[in-house]
Amino acid sequence: MNGQDLLNRLKEDKIENLWVTYHDYNGRACAKTIPKSRFAEVVEGGVVFARANLNFGIDDHMAADGIWQAQTGDFLALPDPDAYWKLPYLDKTAIALCNMLTEEYQPFDGCPRQILRRTLSLFAERDMAITAALEAEFSLFAKTDDGDVTPCRAGGMFTLAGLNQFADFLQDIVATLEAMGIQVEQMGKEYGASQFEFSVRYDAPLAAADRYLISKEVTRALALQRGLIASYMPKPFTDLAGNGLHANLGLWDRRAGGNLLAGGGADNPLSEIGRQFVGGLLAHAPGLCGLGAPTVNSYKRLQPASWAPAHIAWGLGNRGVLLRVPDGNKRCRVEYRAGDNTCNPYFFLTALLAAGWDGLRKKADPGAPFNDEDVGHFSAAESGARGIRFLPRSLPAALDALEKDEILMSALAPVAGREFLKVKRLELETYNLTVHPWERQMYLEAP
Repeated sequence: MNGQDLLNRLKEDKIENLWVTYHDYNGRACAKTIPKSRFAEVVEGGVVFARANLNFGIDDHMAADGIWQAQTGDFLALPDPDAYWKLPYLDKTAIALCNMLTEEYQPFDGCPRQILRRTLSLFAERDMAITAALEAEFSLFAKTDDGDVTPCRAGGMFTLAGLNQFADFLQDIVATLEAMGIQVEQMGKEYGASQFEFSVRYDAPLAAADRYLISKEVTRALALQRGLIASYMPKPFTDLAGNGLHANLGLWDRRAGGNLLAGGGADNPLSEIGRQFVGGLLAHAPGLCGLGAPTVNSYKRLQPASWAPAHIAWGLGNRGVLLRVPDGNKRCRVEYRAGDNTCNPYFFLTALLAAGWDGLRKKADPGAPFNDEDVGHFSAAESGARGIRFLPRSLPAALDALEKDEILMSALAPVAGREFLKVKRLELETYNLTVHPWERQMYLEAP
């Protein structure tokens, strides 16, 4: 679609309020609402936002050493006609995701969507196409009288009872997304007491990231209408399951249409290209954590023996490894399991693809798969003896690994990678200086 197509859609849908939206380096949706009288002007020329916004953390504190400060001007958020949706649960309101441009209407180096496009062009030049599907978990909470939250206890893992208890809510999510043209593949009651999971049909990576972000907003909005909170926090409670974001990637021949990952059958599940792609992802796994699991809370989920990966290993059908290859037939894909919903998905997919591309370039060897062993229960000694590395055990280690990873940082260059690190280290500094209830419990009356 083009700008005129978008204006036609706005008219056909009888929209009077357009939410012009971009996602900052925290993955947080930022927007301005535009009245009908300005639609034509905004569709053609975009909406002004301060570049300095991108150097703010999720708590709205600014990185003092950020490149974008109060005096550094603006970027223009130009609505993407292919990322437009009418919001069925709001009257005469629609949302459009945006590309960031300079004030001279040139691509802006700090734009996460543009950075992902640039990485995708590497595969296109080699006549390869990428597909992606982002599989998200969230927890449902009710507010308590004292201002806290409590899990909405539902039935057991994948039980019909769990679906029955929240059938109206779950069916409303599916119906709303499908009315918006977003196809939900499946939704189920997950492992945790208040945990659910949904997956949206695979698409090109940019579209997949767009639809994932919109699906999160729809889920949260419909929960709020019921007085509930749909939380994508990686580890909301110590004794509850964590919420992950599994990234499923496919690699295809653009001309012949064949699956480039698929090997010759059960004994050879991955092609040579597939093995190289997986090898690249494994090689860059420490740095990938910095972008895919970018909060202190993320590392309370990525623990051994927790159904979340903590070791750098791959396997066929194995849900205990970092990289799972679900099968070796024509539907063969790679599932990266260490991401979570605190990421910016454009950055995360950029990094995954850059890692895979580096594996193709270097003909990386992923080593032998772990198909029949629960790697998560390996001791440190056994992991070392088997040549298995751990993922970073903390956010500082993950950010350091990202900074040292020249391939991933190059994919985010010239500015986004280093500014992302500044924003996340500001968040980390705030965390380190905050006194938490656990500390008072342990030390207030300690001798």
